[in-house]
Amino acid sequence: MTPEHIRNRESIPTEDLSVLDGRRVILYGAGKIGRRVHDALAWFGVPTALFWDLRAATVGADLAGTPVRTPDFASLPENERKTCAVIVTIFAENVAEQIRADLRRAGYDRVITERGFITRLLHAECASRRAEGRFEFNLETCHICPVISDTRNRCDIFDAHVQAHFVRGLDAGRPPELVVPSAGVLVSNKCTLTCVGCNHLRDHYKAADHMDIPAGQILADLRKFVSAVDMVNKLVLVGGESMLHPEIEAILEGVMALPRVGVVHVITNGTVIPKSERVFELLASPRVIVEISGYGDRIPDKFQRNVGKFLGKLRDKGIHHRYSQTLQWFDFGGFEDRGYDRAEMERVYDTCCFVSNDIFDGRMFKCSRSAYGTLIGKVPDYPGDYVDIRGLPVPELRRRVAEFLAMKAPNVCRHCNGASTQVIEAGQQVKFVRKAKSAAQVAEPQKAAA
Repeated sequence: MTPEHIRNRESIPTEDLSVLDGRRVILYGAGKIGRRVHDALAWFGVPTALFWDLRAATVGADLAGTPVRTPDFASLPENERKTCAVIVTIFAENVAEQIRADLRRAGYDRVITERGFITRLLHAECASRRAEGRFEFNLETCHICPVISDTRNRCDIFDAHVQAHFVRGLDAGRPPELVVPSAGVLVSNKCTLTCVGCNHLRDHYKAADHMDIPAGQILADLRKFVSAVDMVNKLVLVGGESMLHPEIEAILEGVMALPRVGVVHVITNGTVIPKSERVFELLASPRVIVEISGYGDRIPDKFQRNVGKFLGKLRDKGIHHRYSQTLQWFDFGGFEDRGYDRAEMERVYDTCCFVSNDIFDGRMFKCSRSAYGTLIGKVPDYPGDYVDIRGLPVPELRRRVAEFLAMKAPNVCRHCNGASTQVIEAGQQVKFVRKAKSAAQVAEPQKAAA
C-alpha cells in the first residue's frame, strides 16, 4: 500500500499501511468479511492476489476477478512466502490464531489476524467514500460489517445514518449516551428443524420445554427496556424459528412502533412462509433486514422448496434480505463446569462471536445458549448473568443494563468451549442422522454437541 495509491490517506492509521507495504496480499477467507476486505483494499488501490478458502469449490473460481483456491501453503515457493501479507478474515480469534500458527510454520512471516486491523480498514473505506461524496448506506452490506456486527463495537457512520433516518423519539437536546449496539428478542424456542449442535439447543429440548412468549408480553418487556436506554441500534427477532410464532404479525407491528430503535433484523431459516401479507408489508420497511440461515440439502426436500419460495417472495416484495449458507458451526461442547479461572472466562467471552444480548421471557442474557440453557436446566441459574427487565424499576434497569453491557466474564462461559477450533457440520438433522447411521454412530456427534 504505497502513498500514491492512497485515497484520503489520513483516514487509515500509518501502522496499518506499513504492514502491507509492497507485499502480495492474500486473503484467507472468501466469506462476507473477506469480500468486504477485498473491496476496501481495492478502493485504496491495493490489489488482492488470491483468496484462500476451504469452500473454494462452492465459492467459484474467482471473486471480482481475484482467483479463489483451496488453502495450500506450499503452493508458493519458499522464497516468495516472505513477500506475502496474509490477512485472515475469520473473526473467530481462536480459529484465526490456529491458521496464523500454521502459516508461520510454513514460512509466511506477515500474517494479520487482528480484528482491529480489519475494522479500521473497513471504517476507513466508508469514511473515505463519505469524504468524496460517494458513500451510500446499504443495509444489506452494513448489517454484516464486522465494525458493527460484533455487539461490542460501535460505528459512528452507521450510528449517524440510523439516528437520522430510522430512529424516532430521540431527545433532540442531547446525544444518546446509553446505546445498545444490538439486542436479540427470542420470541419462541420452537423450530421446524432439530439441528445437531444448534446454539439455541434445539437438540436438547423435551416437548414440555417448547414455548411461544405471548406477543403482548414480548412488547411490554421491550417497551420497558427501550424506556430505560437512550437507543437500540439494532433489534434482532429470532427463535427457534421466528416465523413459527402464531403472533409474528403483532410482534412485528409492535416492534416497528417502538421509539429509539434503529434497524430491525429478522433471522429465519426460511422454511415457514407467513400467510399474512401484512407480515411482508412490514418486512418491506427500509429499516428491516431479513437474514435466512441456509442449510442446503441437509434439510428435508419440502423445507428446501419452502426456502426457495420464501426467497422468491422477498425478492418480489423488494425486501432487504441476505441468504447466508452456513457449512460449519462451532462446537460449544457440553454444559459441565470447565473450572476456568477469571482470566480464562474473559478470554472465552472476548473471543466469542455469539454475544447477542438476547431478551427471553423478560430477562436479557449474553447469548441464546445462556438463555435457553438456563430455561431447560443445562446451565445453573446465575442471576448476575442476566438483567431482570420485568422485576426492576426503570432507573435501576438503566443502571443494570449499563453494567451488563460492560460485563466481561459471565458465569455461563464456565460451561462453554466458546468459539473454539472445534467445528461441526451446520444443519445436520437429528432425525436424518438417526435414519442414516447406527445408534453407536449417532451417539458421538450428539455427545459432542451436548
